[in-house]
Amino acid sequence: MTTEYRIPRISRIVPPWFRRHDRAVAVDDDAAERESAWWFVLAAWGSSRLLFLAAGFVGAHVAKQAYPVGVPREPTGLLNYWANWDGGWYSSIALHGYAQTLWPASTNFFPIYPALIRAVTLLGIGPALAGVGISLAASVAAFYFLHELTRDYFGVRAARAAVLSLAFFPTAFYLNAVYTESVFLAAAIGSLWAARVRHSFVLAGVLGCVAAGTRNVGVFLVLPLVHEWIRQRPRQGASGLAAIALVPWGLFAYMFWLWRWTAHPLLFTTVVKQTWGRKLANPIHTLSRAWEVARDNAVFAVHPNRVLASALANESFNAMETYNLVFLALLLALLVFVVVRLPAGLALYAVLAAIIPALAPAFFSPLASVPRYVLSVFPVFMVLGVVLARHRVALWAWLAANAAFGMLLTVYFTSWRWVA
Repeated sequence: MTTEYRIPRISRIVPPWFRRHDRAVAVDDDAAERESAWWFVLAAWGSSRLLFLAAGFVGAHVAKQAYPVGVPREPTGLLNYWANWDGGWYSSIALHGYAQTLWPASTNFFPIYPALIRAVTLLGIGPALAGVGISLAASVAAFYFLHELTRDYFGVRAARAAVLSLAFFPTAFYLNAVYTESVFLAAAIGSLWAARVRHSFVLAGVLGCVAAGTRNVGVFLVLPLVHEWIRQRPRQGASGLAAIALVPWGLFAYMFWLWRWTAHPLLFTTVVKQTWGRKLANPIHTLSRAWEVARDNAVFAVHPNRVLASALANESFNAMETYNLVFLALLLALLVFVVVRLPAGLALYAVLAAIIPALAPAFFSPLASVPRYVLSVFPVFMVLGVVLARHRVALWAWLAANAAFGMLLTVYFTSWRWVA
């Protein structure tokens, strides 16, 4: 038996993507929309993950391998090529702990993700396969939360375009890899989904806490959550605000552990300065330097055959200097739409998560890792969905270009070439 319509004629004539504003929709219609959302999310997830898995196989088994740079190296075992670069750090921490993994540099890598890998390895699964499995599972949740959150703001068409934009984004192959991106996105977007869609600030606080224990930018989730609490204050009361206070404890717990064992709760900040050279710098100088290196290395960006022909990582580093600037320009353009279209709290989260890499550049590259960090600024995919949903041809052209570029970057990554 279903709930009766209070406004039956309106609910029949308005388009489906508008019905979120009509609270007189039948219960069966809500269930049908949720089921439809899951099928769409699974289709987007399956097609995009298989695409990047196939490209990763080509990079690891067909492309010429570059000479690995840095330690710790990737672990042995099935799909170990998805644990290159930072994946080696997370795998080593999961297997051996922080103290046995190039201490204290290992403290730059937050504990939630390696703890999850450790838990799965207790079942006899290798760390690389465990990490890939965790990332793939978390990416499903991230896509669903993004779909439902965007649908609540902008409707079904924008929600679907947003999920596709994230799923086929050029650096979305990291959602397959032994990296934190999938777990962070699932926890961060899930936190906002819990507060806005489910009206559960306790769940929002718990997921936000997980996000803050996975990536330091997770603490900024307090801003959109407080904004959402203010909107729902008559219903939530002080208990909702108390639940939001759980979010920074993901970071505080890690700081407490560091203080307990080293008497230095902010050791990871010292490490990132000394090891990777990230410290506050003049953003104008950073952008000027980024433009210079992007211009000087553009030849590598437009000739990927030169990158793939060399066994050295230098060519991929050079190519990424140009790509980094392109990704930054895209990010800044989308932030304008975020500020205009989204609530202040969510917009402020996006701005803070986006500008930190530019304010604290690495010594070896002024915009290092910006293409990967874009994934953490998930509000940009919400507004990108709004823009692309209006023009189907533009959407499919965008997805095709992103997928092609993403496959190239995946081949770089799994053949031990630097991406982000």
